Amino acid sequence: MPFVKEIIAKKNIRILIWKIDETYTDLKALIQLTDDQERELERRKHISYKKQFLASRKLIKMAELNELNSFFYEFLPFKNNVYFSISHTIHYAVVGIGFQRIGVDIEFYRPKVLKIKSKFINVKENYFMKSDNIKLITRLWTCKEAIFKCIYENKLSLKKNIVVEKFDIQSTFGQGEVYLNDKIIPINLHFSNFENHQLTLSYL
Repeated sequence: MPFVKEIIAKKNIRILIWKIDETYTDLKALIQLTDDQERELERRKHISYKKQFLASRKLIKMAELNELNSFFYEFLPFKNNVYFSISHTIHYAVVGIGFQRIGVDIEFYRPKVLKIKSKFINVKENYFMKSDNIKLITRLWTCKEAIFKCIYENKLSLKKNIVVEKFDIQSTFGQGEVYLNDKIIPINLHFSNFENHQLTLSYL
């Protein structure tokens, strides 16, 4: 199955989702890569990583060529302030596209997230530390990863610098803050979940 769906998070931000169930050969036949992209593809040794790369580049190309038949995409190739963010799992590739800084992260619900929660939950997020709800903690993890991609500073720590406000698993929207260089940067969050996956978008 190729393109699955589009999520319109807000007027100027879209999320495109591709379910990766093609063979590598079939997926590669769907897109013409540049020379640089071919070299990048070859650097990926595992076949699943190659497929993730191909699926995400196909989504970007669909947006650039406006294969989605939307007014939003008509102007993407001509704008200097278009932002892309990419995330993968074994089964999905996700691309966020917007006219402001964004970050996306998608994760499969797995129990092991509970074993590492102390590595990314800080003292201001005690509500989450007390929880053993896999879906809730996975959502928090995707929040932190999406925020990191949105801000992208090498010295940014998921635990020390990023704080996510309390939410529940039914929430569609959330809020976070980044503490960086004596500044507090507010971050908006948008949540989606499907087929045992959590998808989170962050944006300024």
